[in-house]
Amino acid sequence: MNKVLVVGSILVIAAAAYVLKPLLFPGASDALTLYCSVDQDQSQPVVEEYRKVSGKAVSLVGETEANRSIGITKRLEAEREHPVADVVWANEIMNTVALADLGVFAPMPKDLVEAFPERWRDAKGRFVAFAGRARILLVNTKLLPDPKDWPTSVADLLDTRFGGEGRRMAMARPLVGTTYAHAVALLTRDAEAGKKFFTDVAARAAAGDVKILPGNGTVMRLVADASNGIAWGLTDTDDARVAIERGDPVAVVYPDQADGRPGTLVIPNTVALVRGGDFPADAEAFARWLLSKANEGRLAAGPIANIPLRDDVEAPAHVKRPGRDFRAMDVDWAAVGRDRDRWQGFLAGLFQAK
Repeated sequence: MNKVLVVGSILVIAAAAYVLKPLLFPGASDALTLYCSVDQDQSQPVVEEYRKVSGKAVSLVGETEANRSIGITKRLEAEREHPVADVVWANEIMNTVALADLGVFAPMPKDLVEAFPERWRDAKGRFVAFAGRARILLVNTKLLPDPKDWPTSVADLLDTRFGGEGRRMAMARPLVGTTYAHAVALLTRDAEAGKKFFTDVAARAAAGDVKILPGNGTVMRLVADASNGIAWGLTDTDDARVAIERGDPVAVVYPDQADGRPGTLVIPNTVALVRGGDFPADAEAFARWLLSKANEGRLAAGPIANIPLRDDVEAPAHVKRPGRDFRAMDVDWAAVGRDRDRWQGFLAGLFQAK
């Protein structure tokens, strides 16, 4: 589709959303509007709990099939002069940084920012990162029964030990979501090494050794069933947890823990206040509640098994913690956010479905 037409359509829809807000979001005239990219089956119970404990009305706008093509990020970009949302709960950080750089967000209260470890803070205090997911290797233990044969690094997508019948690998198409954020993080860390890596992965995919799939959930489902012949795949801890809870024959590897390797990428959720929103006080109250230790612990104990970023937040034993159970990759998220659009064309050229 023509890019100008797409942008124009988004602007028209954004303007309509602003003008018709009371009709689009029933009760929005007196309700906080939350834009949320977390899966609705995961976010809805959290929002319902807030409504119950606070007595406040909340209009939850998620990324359903009806608005998937627009997306929360594109809506916020288009609406920044006439904001509809009051607060944003995002399931990743790269787009949050990019939106913050566009001036979409108001400053967060200083005490909320400083409640989290320094490595997870935005230096300008424009959002708060919390409740992470790790990018892990999910192994089918029927196809690879010996742990000595398991992959240990994302770079093992290029290891010739893997590939062929019963030993194929899988990853999501690195054009959206956490897989794109992961790709941009690697490319921002070392552009030349990253370009070579993804070019080589695309070559292995063309040879049939790596299956490129629509999303991380699909990676999990194919790895979990040995009849698919996918020995292991790159996915997120929340997807892996689904397979483990079902009793599928899988194991999780936190990659790149060896000396000289970068560590496991952890991608946090983020919360930000929208500049110019109708209900700034209510937005801050929701953010404070969502970022509470009790709530971060609730997200850890729930089905998505998010990783608390504060050491004093309780979590079940199956939720592995960076700095204690595994070494997390050091990431300059400010640089990754600036590079968000830089690598889209390169990766699309390698992985866009023909």
